[in-house]
Amino acid sequence: MSSKELRQILDEVMRSIDADPEDARRLSGAPAPLRFEFTDLRLALNIAPGATGHLRWDFAQRAKPKARIRLRMDSEVANRLLQGRENAAIAIARGRLRASAADPGAILRVFPAVRPLFSHYRELVAARYPQLAVSGD
Repeated sequence: MSSKELRQILDEVMRSIDADPEDARRLSGAPAPLRFEFTDLRLALNIAPGATGHLRWDFAQRAKPKARIRLRMDSEVANRLLQGRENAAIAIARGRLRASAADPGAILRVFPAVRPLFSHYRELVAARYPQLAVSGD
């Protein structure tokens, strides 16, 4: 997958989440600001709560405000993780996902809060990007 394609997918996923009040509220509850870095594509997704229950996101290389949690992985791991086919704890233990935070407890709280990101990503991939779909093992 290219940087352009992943950015397009993630932007569409974020728009979908932002349009769903329940999912936007849930993702807004994640320890934020949050930054996903896709190391092989030199792409980053910055997510923060926005005004009136909405989300704010961008793809800037320098996040403002600075992220409280940073998750770094290559795009292959990200694709599996976002489809629910890669266990975050195992990926961290094996070094495929690097997580950093000023408050280590925030890392434990982030994954349940970002479930809307995973479900919207999985649905979009199934509907429009079947070449990226990862089958269950």
